[in-house]
Amino acid sequence: MTDGDLQLAACKRELRSRAAAIRDGIHPLRRGEWSSLACRHAWKWLEETGAKSLMFYVPFRSELDTRPLIEWCWAEGRKVILPRVHADSGELSLHRVESWNELAQGAYGIPEPAETSLAIGEEDGPSVVFVPGLAFDPRGGRLGYGRGYYDRLWDRFERASASGTRENTVWVGLAYGAQVLPVVPMDVHDAYMDMLITEQGMLHCRKKGD
Repeated sequence: MTDGDLQLAACKRELRSRAAAIRDGIHPLRRGEWSSLACRHAWKWLEETGAKSLMFYVPFRSELDTRPLIEWCWAEGRKVILPRVHADSGELSLHRVESWNELAQGAYGIPEPAETSLAIGEEDGPSVVFVPGLAFDPRGGRLGYGRGYYDRLWDRFERASASGTRENTVWVGLAYGAQVLPVVPMDVHDAYMDMLITEQGMLHCRKKGD
């Protein structure tokens, strides 16, 4: 690992600590209000685009609450996909879920599809992926939790799109406005978002390198 890599890793560690404190410091009632507003913005966009196959995260700790959006999708008959963490391989498997009863506490204490749930193939995967994070920036930069699960999934989807084995996927960061920073440190393996949605509305991200 080069000195530059070490400096970037240290910068990310420091920013994770600060970003987590900012998010945790938002009052729970305010988090609920802002989550509801962000979900409404996301739902309006989904209705406009007609997207039918969607991957979500189940909220954990102080993350923006996606549950209203998931329940709206179930009510409208849209395909809801949730990830299951495989800590041994560092990968996410994808599972279609149709009720909260299909979830169990998984790795890191996060609710996820139960161990008995069958994974779907990536060719049947989502057209839109909603992603959690600690911080984002207007370029689409994302600061995650340091384990790289979404970065590896993003890379798999990007390579599949480039080879023509699946259509392009829209990656959407869901966050509170306080989590959007001017710049998030990124390295070559990090996933870039196409859009951000907060309680303040939608932001179409500038492309990497613009």
